[in-house]
Amino acid sequence: MSERIVVRGKLEDFEKSEEAIERGLTRSVLEEVEGKRILKIKWVTGKTSAGRLFGRYGKEGRPDFFRLLFGAIAGSLKEHLGEKAEEEFNRLRESRSFKESISELFEEFKSWFFNEIVPKYGIEPGDIFVITTELEIDLDEGKITWHKDKTEVIYWVRSDKLPEKCRQICVEIEDTEDLKRELEKLKKEKEELEREVERLRRELEALRAKARKK
Repeated sequence: MSERIVVRGKLEDFEKSEEAIERGLTRSVLEEVEGKRILKIKWVTGKTSAGRLFGRYGKEGRPDFFRLLFGAIAGSLKEHLGEKAEEEFNRLRESRSFKESISELFEEFKSWFFNEIVPKYGIEPGDIFVITTELEIDLDEGKITWHKDKTEVIYWVRSDKLPEKCRQICVEIEDTEDLKRELEKLKKEKEELEREVERLRRELEALRAKARKK
């Protein structure tokens, strides 16, 4: 495991406050890992929709993803590098590694959202959600890495979808109760089998003892 030395900042837990959800939030720390400068960012997108964030829906189709992400990166750099932040950000944006990795990040993010999140929550065009995630940027090479395992979605259920969502939750609760009953039944069967095995073991021991006496 690579050694990480915190140079500046403190990476705190996400604040899911009203302001963070409405406007977005960034927390970051600058670390040194094996001689490389690594900027670690926790990012809350703020309220958005698929049409705005990924450009899949709507007439314009221009994603806000890059604008929001660049703002999070630039703000984090300014926090740690002060006056040198703009120069560092411009250098990053021009690096080949940054351009390639951020394009890959966008495609991975978009694929994850539409292939995993949309079907799971039944999100439709115009629905509102917030994404919280964690990123790492190698400031020397320019490569940006997305931690999918540290990403979650806060989703607002529309009023017209509430009855359907309530029915779904009720079905899930019923399914859970059925599973609990089935587990309890299996537990009892297991206990009965254990008692039967113990009875047979005692009978076998008795037969062996009787055989030895003969």
